[in-house]
Amino acid sequence: MSIQPGVGYTFTASSQGTNINIQQAWSPWSSIAYQEADHPFKIVNVYIATTGGVTSVRYQVVSGSINNLVPIIDDYVSGTEVKLDRVTAGVANPPTGELVSSNFDATTKTSYITLRAGAKTASPYTYPDDDVTSNQYPVIIGGNVAPTTPDSDTWGYLVIGTITVDSITAPTTFTVSQNVTGSLWADRIKVNGMTAKYYYARI
Repeated sequence: MSIQPGVGYTFTASSQGTNINIQQAWSPWSSIAYQEADHPFKIVNVYIATTGGVTSVRYQVVSGSINNLVPIIDDYVSGTEVKLDRVTAGVANPPTGELVSSNFDATTKTSYITLRAGAKTASPYTYPDDDVTSNQYPVIIGGNVAPTTPDSDTWGYLVIGTITVDSITAPTTFTVSQNVTGSLWADRIKVNGMTAKYYYARI
């Protein structure tokens, strides 16, 4: 077997093995306006759009999982949904791939990007519900309010990050704060007569 050299690198082989020699350091995505997917659930490719006098933030979320399920991501403006691992990456500025929209709070100028998941509504009450057609299936939603009651018997909420709009006038600017930096394992504990509690661990 032989390995062919390519642009910017060569191979040498001997009886002790094969070596690769890289002449130029690799810079990921250096030629396109695309953010590197450093970790699951990273909020990327954010920009601010104004259509018909309504300003919203557009963004993507790097694919991740909760209890080995890949969540759906919901577009606040269009109402369309797509699984995170089906999102097409954008390679322009603003990105041209599939992005979703969120409104933001008029006072704090913040959008809360939140993961919501619920248990099956019938026995065996699996959490999260693994039926992708169910309303209880994990979904990422953007909104202008943080969940005020994150734990309920219906759903558990976890803010994976926020987007704060610093300026909507050109040049538009924003700040992204990331709360979740990896895929998750979650537990739902429901004791009779008490509200369900949700616990998360990064995996």
